[in-house]
Amino acid sequence: MLADLHMHSTVSDGWQDPDEVAHLAADHGIRVMALTDHDSFYGVLRARAAAHRRGLGYVTGVEVSTYPPLQVRHILGHGVDREHPQLLAVLRRNQHVLRTQTRAWIEVLREKGFAPVLGLDAFEHKPMIMPGAVLKVLLQHRLMSEAEAWASVRQAVDFMPAEVYAPMPSPQEAVDAIHAAGGLAVHAHPGVVPDQDLMKEVLPLVDGLEVYTRRHKPEQIPVYEELARQYGLIATVGSDYHGFNGERYAVPKQMIDQRYLERLGARIEWPALEATA
Repeated sequence: MLADLHMHSTVSDGWQDPDEVAHLAADHGIRVMALTDHDSFYGVLRARAAAHRRGLGYVTGVEVSTYPPLQVRHILGHGVDREHPQLLAVLRRNQHVLRTQTRAWIEVLREKGFAPVLGLDAFEHKPMIMPGAVLKVLLQHRLMSEAEAWASVRQAVDFMPAEVYAPMPSPQEAVDAIHAAGGLAVHAHPGVVPDQDLMKEVLPLVDGLEVYTRRHKPEQIPVYEELARQYGLIATVGSDYHGFNGERYAVPKQMIDQRYLERLGARIEWPALEATA
């Protein structure tokens, strides 16, 4: 079965709305999808409704950021209870960190005269904000190149004091929260973690390893297939789609391992089952 268990929307740093992401998956033959926005469930209901209208199975998901932030040890939670207090507490802490980063960058942009022109102060009223959403506005208005925009982000956030990031969970805490919320935990795109020893520290904690992703080069796939085998993890599939700056959706080339679908079990919400519930 073709599945995509790692996708993003405008709720976090994607460029398509949640329902548009679901339609995109359906248009490309996906049968089971998960919207896994960073540290947020705000797009779940829209994505699930659109997915069910198109006959897709839907897995409630999230991508949890962990400390230290620059190591990109992101943990996907699949099939979680989006109202579980332990998981929500972790997400709220990460949302606070992301909001602090975004405010700092908007202040830099305000000094350059961009904020009033682009209406960036309106971001303050969104329940979830992160720098990637502001970057989208700058690129759409062609006020900066992508390289210039990221350099501007770094100008704002690279020198923040360590205490700004202190609320972020460790990988262990993130996995514990996902499990407490009834979900399965997967280490996302392990190949992009700068310190591979730190990445391997997470493997005994999780249920799966995202091996098949566009974030991995072809020569990396066998490396992470072998790591999954060594740690007894199921290799999962996810595009990590953002639609960034007009990028096309890359359909996963690998079918989902049936064993992972079996482990998800009733966590996969099928439209026919929902209609008869």
